[in-house]
Amino acid sequence: MYKALLIAVNEQRSQEITTLPNTFNDVSAIHRLLTEEPAIFQQSDVQILSGNLTTKSMLTHTLRSFFEEASPEDVLFLYWAGHGGFSETNAYFLPYDADRHAVGDTSINMSDVRDHIDQTPARTVLSFFDTCHSGALIRSIDSLMDRGLEIKGSGKFVIAACTEDQSAWDRDGHGAFTDHLIRGLEGGATNPSGEVDIYNLYSYVSQALTTEFPNQHPVMKGTLSGPPVIIKNVKTRQDKSNPRPLLEGGQRVIDESGDWFLLGRGVCARYSSYRYNRSDKTHILVLKAENNSKRVEETFKQMWRTEQPFAIEDSAEFVRVDEVDIEVVGGEKTINLKLVSIENKHGNPMFDNASFNGITPDEIAKLRIDHYLFNKEVPSHIKINHSASIIYGMSSDYEVSDQLIPDLLDQHMALECIRLHLIAVLVFKSIVAEVNSLNLYIENHAITRITLEGRRPRVYTNVTPTIITVDQAVHFSLK
Repeated sequence: MYKALLIAVNEQRSQEITTLPNTFNDVSAIHRLLTEEPAIFQQSDVQILSGNLTTKSMLTHTLRSFFEEASPEDVLFLYWAGHGGFSETNAYFLPYDADRHAVGDTSINMSDVRDHIDQTPARTVLSFFDTCHSGALIRSIDSLMDRGLEIKGSGKFVIAACTEDQSAWDRDGHGAFTDHLIRGLEGGATNPSGEVDIYNLYSYVSQALTTEFPNQHPVMKGTLSGPPVIIKNVKTRQDKSNPRPLLEGGQRVIDESGDWFLLGRGVCARYSSYRYNRSDKTHILVLKAENNSKRVEETFKQMWRTEQPFAIEDSAEFVRVDEVDIEVVGGEKTINLKLVSIENKHGNPMFDNASFNGITPDEIAKLRIDHYLFNKEVPSHIKINHSASIIYGMSSDYEVSDQLIPDLLDQHMALECIRLHLIAVLVFKSIVAEVNSLNLYIENHAITRITLEGRRPRVYTNVTPTIITVDQAVHFSLK
């Protein structure tokens, strides 16, 4: 069982000690990343201490129970953000009620925390400390190894933000060490299997932090024999050995796009791992090269520094292709893509909440769906009054075939890719701003039904946009 204790000493009772509000941001982000799906940590097994709950007595009691009550099978995760300090002979973590004139009597001795890590029944401990002088915690870690810290198949790790004689930097609402830790957990430290393990995470954080702050060097001590300790799973390729079961009557439904993504006008490929960083709106995808043809690899290279349409899961947007890297990791060739979102680049916009030639915005959305998704002709009365080019956005940046689904089927494209093409059309033709659901129903070797729910864009007014729903019987033969 994975259990976590997250400590943010973000307030200080004494006005002589600076408060550290960023530490609460740090703990909140770590908590979110540990518990978001696909999660290893359950919400009920993550404990947070902050503010006036971080007194010396509370911390002492909580640390003791966290480590002493663990079982050998538990994986313990400790994160601590706050002030660190020195006396003449020891290093300390400063709690909420620390007295800077009597640090030794009012603070938590780093060696006591180290002893908890060493003596806990849990065979696996992952501990992170973002405090000034936190490296003092591991000054004598080698002696711990001599006392039998190494345990087969798992290990105990101490990772500190800096050495014992350094300060830990803060910026942009987070401690610098923790900011890179967050980015690593978001997927920057992902291995080819879509997992974040302790070694990849430390390597990622160390390189990024030292590059940014050459005078701050994180340190790690720990032992391991056996597979790396996994901290987090990033969204990874689905297991295709257990295909989606058929529904009643032999029917099945494609209600997601699995591990497929669409980039450019027609390249649809499968990723090994994927993450999206909301702070800088960057998509990172890793592909195993052997699962993609040489043509796809060369096409990606040609996209470098260009703007391209991109669709994944239930969303679509235009992106700039910032990086296309080909590398070999563990004997396995991979393609790494870095895509940066482009703001406010869409197709022909939907109209406001007023009607156009008597046609309401909802009716315009339905006309566009009929034309682009279901290949229906433009109604004659719209052709006659010359409204077609305005209503259908004929000059859109995203050109679409008049026989979209049949043409995609002719290319023997996976159904998940066809679904992504439809999502791209819905967004880039400004039919909906967000796709809530898009389902393709398959029966007797044909697409027999398409259902859609999406939110129509809000363009000019503050009136809440309506939800567009479609449930359309179709027949597109699978060849």
